[in-house]
Amino acid sequence: MQKIISLNSIAPMLTVMLTLSIIACASTQGSKRVTMEKLLTAAGFKKGVADTPEKLAELKKLPQGKVVPMEDGGTLVYIYADAKDCKCAFAGDEEAYKKYQKLTHSNQIADQNRREAVRNKQRQMDSNDSSFGRDW
Repeated sequence: MQKIISLNSIAPMLTVMLTLSIIACASTQGSKRVTMEKLLTAAGFKKGVADTPEKLAELKKLPQGKVVPMEDGGTLVYIYADAKDCKCAFAGDEEAYKKYQKLTHSNQIADQNRREAVRNKQRQMDSNDSSFGRDW
């Protein structure tokens, strides 16, 4: 006996799926932001918050979401601006920037190693027992 699915039962399911998708995207974005803030802080960058409309306007003028070199009174500084989420900027000197690069590189290597371990485990599972692979 085949069941007929009505529009009344599909709409709530679609709403739940859409909500879960939005939450997943938001948590991924937040996770990336937190990771970036941790990297910058660990490297020695100092955080400044745009707590007035004037500061926020200045923050929005900066390149967003990437570390860029800028001159400040004849001194080279590196700035990471985020006017959208944290409404803040991180500033560091040459030493902090070099440490940030090392930490970023280390994170990339660790991510590659984790992905390779997952691929290896999946290959192992696929080759050892075909009933316990991707088809379960």
